[in-house]
Amino acid sequence: MKIKILSLLLLLLIAGTSFYSCNKTTSQELRDLEIEHLQKYVKKYLPGIKPKPSGLYFQELIPANNTSDTIKVGDVVKVYYSGYLIDDTDSITNGTLFDGTGDYINKTGNYEPYTFTVGAGTVIAGWDEAVRLMFEGQVARWVLPSRLAYSSQQQTGIPAYSPLVFYVTLVKVYHSDYTPPVVSKQR
Repeated sequence: MKIKILSLLLLLLIAGTSFYSCNKTTSQELRDLEIEHLQKYVKKYLPGIKPKPSGLYFQELIPANNTSDTIKVGDVVKVYYSGYLIDDTDSITNGTLFDGTGDYINKTGNYEPYTFTVGAGTVIAGWDEAVRLMFEGQVARWVLPSRLAYSSQQQTGIPAYSPLVFYVTLVKVYHSDYTPPVVSKQR
């Protein structure tokens, strides 16, 4: 009798463990959905483009005139950008615009570029990586997996585990070793 009870308990324990492991957590479902959306988006819009080791996808849309002037940590950059979620309602597309420089207009009514110091930790990791692949005047599309953006942290307008798509124009680079010229007074 004890053997039958122990066998039954063992069977219930195995069945319960199997059932529990089949139920995905909400976080796991969101991560799976992220992978699915990212794969569909890349297949549709970035065929042939391989991700960087970090998972970043970088696509040049308009080349720069000067491709010898690389961006380094400590440089200050000015960019125009728009950021989108990936939407998979009917077919995979750029979904909701969640942010962009179109939201920042100065006193003269012109759009202000977004300015940040590369590597200072003031932007998401994907931005610090992607902008270092750019050159002044270039326009590019960046596709970031959530681990290079906000991961499990929901942001205003951005659900947890959301891959993000950015269209970025690099307007200006100020190198950290830049020293303004000294203007001498002439007499």
